[in-house]
Amino acid sequence: MTTLQQLGFSNEQLERIDNLVPGRIATQSKGIYRVVTENHVILATLPGKFMHDLTDPLALPAVGDFVLMTLQPGENKGLIEHVLPRKQAFIRQAAGTETKPQIISANIDYAFLAMSCNDNFNVNRMQRFLIAARDSGAEPIILLTKADLIDELEKEIMTAELSGIAGDVPVYFISMHTDDHIAELRALLKDNKSATILGSSGIGKSTLINKLMGEDVMVTNDIRESDSKGKHTTTHRELLLLPDGGIMIDTPGMREFQLWSTGDHIGLSTEFSDIESLIESCRFNDCGHTNEPGCAVQQALSDGTLSAARYEQYEKYQRELAYQERRSNQAMRRAEQDMWKKNTKIGRQNRANKGR
Repeated sequence: MTTLQQLGFSNEQLERIDNLVPGRIATQSKGIYRVVTENHVILATLPGKFMHDLTDPLALPAVGDFVLMTLQPGENKGLIEHVLPRKQAFIRQAAGTETKPQIISANIDYAFLAMSCNDNFNVNRMQRFLIAARDSGAEPIILLTKADLIDELEKEIMTAELSGIAGDVPVYFISMHTDDHIAELRALLKDNKSATILGSSGIGKSTLINKLMGEDVMVTNDIRESDSKGKHTTTHRELLLLPDGGIMIDTPGMREFQLWSTGDHIGLSTEFSDIESLIESCRFNDCGHTNEPGCAVQQALSDGTLSAARYEQYEKYQRELAYQERRSNQAMRRAEQDMWKKNTKIGRQNRANKGR
């Protein structure tokens, strides 16, 4: 029997249960949610009114969310009545051309950011992961898988490259043929802590989860030697309960990772705290950091304490987030207008029907 504490429920959340059935979303697919409760796994859906009034896609339940349900008598089916407030959400810009957010996982304590030690290793992609993780509020942990493919010198080089973007974020080299660092990762997740793992396809995420679980629960695939790319093993996000306590949320491999703006830009400010400190030192509050007198940024670029490449990367992320915010605001306004028009049309029809 699974307890609510094992699912990660806090005492504060437990006080809000009333007469509803609490659970945590394990998977989602096309409006059907598999929810783990104390006694059963429930297949749940959302009320029609919820979808009718929806204007913010972030309000939709996601894997990792804590929910309260009513159950259908005699069936393992339910209706999600409430999504409890999230303490955290890991969000990216959804793949494709439409501007909308995608919640990778909710209510996690750690973000395991994984890359393999071959051509998959990419500092810029890891920097995006770090910005998103810090923006979410989860603590990032870097995992470099397939460490048996490289020697000690190559490990030192990779560690040095990551030090420029990762600061004091822990970096673990994980071999597929040993259990190095597995006990340390398990220890992080004790006391009912939750983690999600993110990375490209075929880098060993499923193998790592099998090691954490102590048994083969995930199908595994290797990276193709021809192009160092992997096939999708995990096709959906899934919440798993570790035998010794703790929760892992597996995610599909990500071919691209675009940032989503939460408005506060905490991740960007943390990742580029050196540049933000320089900006605060500029003589003028509205400094454009081009040719203004007393510009601390231009001074740092001139004397070499700030590299041009790092500043260009910072400006690139700023432009990306600003563009995405404009598109997101436009999409939100359109959704609200569409809902207003729909409600107005329904109101007219109801008044017309009453007059007959």
